[in-house]
Amino acid sequence: MSSAPETAEKRLAAAASLAMIGAVLVPLIENWREKPKDSFPLSYYPMFSAKRPKRVKLTYLVGFDAAGTRYTLPYAYAGSGGLNQVRRQIVRAVADGRADVLCAHVAAQVAHVQPVTPTEVITVQVVSGSYRLKEFLAGKKEPVSEEVHATATCPARSKTPLPMSTLEVA
Repeated sequence: MSSAPETAEKRLAAAASLAMIGAVLVPLIENWREKPKDSFPLSYYPMFSAKRPKRVKLTYLVGFDAAGTRYTLPYAYAGSGGLNQVRRQIVRAVADGRADVLCAHVAAQVAHVQPVTPTEVITVQVVSGSYRLKEFLAGKKEPVSEEVHATATCPARSKTPLPMSTLEVA
């Protein structure tokens, strides 16, 4: 037989559990509203439920060696900071018509630091590629189309790395 305090504790625990489950599920109602509103801490999880575009456009850096082998260059050649911060700087430079300045800066960086490629990169490009998201996630990494915004030749290599402040890309 259970005592009255034990039964009250079980009821309180059940009520708290139901309240928590309700708090998690109530925001899902937003998925069926014409203009859903997302709020913290109760979210209807739009990052998982939003429709994704079929094509995605990305702007990135590529390098080529003397044999014409293509390498995707790390974003760090374009600037310091996190991936999303530098990625936005690259996109902004292209939108502002400064892709050639960015490309020259990246070529200088590639020439002055240890390369991430097995051979020496001699040419750098700033490129925007269009990808089919479903195919990309399935393993097809080639773009549907590409647009080259700028091309620069890497200057002669030096042993001294360039400071990141030699060019303000942002």
